[in-house]
Amino acid sequence: MLRPKKKLFVASGVVAGMLTAGVAWAAWTANGTGSGYAKATTAQALTTLDASASTTAQLYPGGSGDVKVRINNPNAYPVRVTSVTGNGTITSDNATCTASTGVSFTDQSSLTLDVAASSASTFTLTGAAAMSNASDNACQGAVFTIPVALTGASNA
Repeated sequence: MLRPKKKLFVASGVVAGMLTAGVAWAAWTANGTGSGYAKATTAQALTTLDASASTTAQLYPGGSGDVKVRINNPNAYPVRVTSVTGNGTITSDNATCTASTGVSFTDQSSLTLDVAASSASTFTLTGAAAMSNASDNACQGAVFTIPVALTGASNA
């Protein structure tokens, strides 16, 4: 038989063990819901840069030639340009070679011109410029500036 002191000691140990187990079992868990946030950037317009130094003399009356276009993408994501269309009067670097020189641009569609984020790339649009027989003799050696509009979208 256990003595009263031993009984008290054993009972105290059992109670202490139960309290410890109860405290551990009674620990609270916490769950919850809320919102996270992200913000979309604003797309910046694509632009063209001067590519005249990389052009090759190919135009002559009755013929066609390539058009070089250097596309600048200031966005933080890559862009795919899908069309390049004429967007104004074609001019030349020769004052005596006027806008009525017979140079034309053929709109380009179904393109896949990929420009990396925050960079510029040069592309060749094969046979996109043409010169008619109406071109003035003063246009020999002239470099033509062809205003274009670009259509593209994120290619991330």
